Amino acid sequence: MGGINIVDTAAMLMLTLGGGVRHAVEVYRQLQWLQLELQPGGSLYLNGVYVVGKGTNSVVFKCRPAVGSVQLACKIRRADASRTSLAREGQFLYLANSVGVGPKLYTYSKDVVVYRYVEGVFLEEWWRGAVVEAKRSVVEQLLTEAFSLDKAGVSHGELARLEKNVIVEKDRAVIIDFESATLRGGNNVTQLANGLMRLGLKLPLDELRRYKKCLCREEFVKILRFFLNQL
Repeated sequence: MGGINIVDTAAMLMLTLGGGVRHAVEVYRQLQWLQLELQPGGSLYLNGVYVVGKGTNSVVFKCRPAVGSVQLACKIRRADASRTSLAREGQFLYLANSVGVGPKLYTYSKDVVVYRYVEGVFLEEWWRGAVVEAKRSVVEQLLTEAFSLDKAGVSHGELARLEKNVIVEKDRAVIIDFESATLRGGNNVTQLANGLMRLGLKLPLDELRRYKKCLCREEFVKILRFFLNQL
């Protein structure tokens, strides 16, 4: 790794991931194998290191390929994580990408998932200052992507919590964090609708009940119109 030396990288990993030298060395080996370099940066100051974010099972760093300058995000498993691997998340992000959803997957390993870095703000913050036309566009985009996931049989699992799972970049929404995803598809539109309710929109209860039974475009269009007519 050419940018940050092994000592600096190991220190970053030990300070943020826990688990001491053993876990840091194992993650460092995976980063080498994936030909990636970690970069300090982000809004969260974690034990002396600026990172993009921290979750129950992982820490997200800025990173880049060892050769090239594309800006990436490296999601790395914490030593105390309840999950033994992040590879499953990488697989689900790949499936989501196949129907046009989520940040573009770059690569993944047992403890590292790498995807395009999304430069934006979380949906809840963006929503407070957005104009109506932009809100309509984002709501339509999110519901359409949720429908695509339903048809693909992939359940994100956390779309009722839009404030933590959607970043808006240049007025385009990006669904992130497929850590809880499963192949029990069919509930993305319903969960996302509940997330929109938390932003102040009313739910089309009858249409959602019918949609849950058929997962059909006809009922989806009715749900979409119901939400858009509120904006």
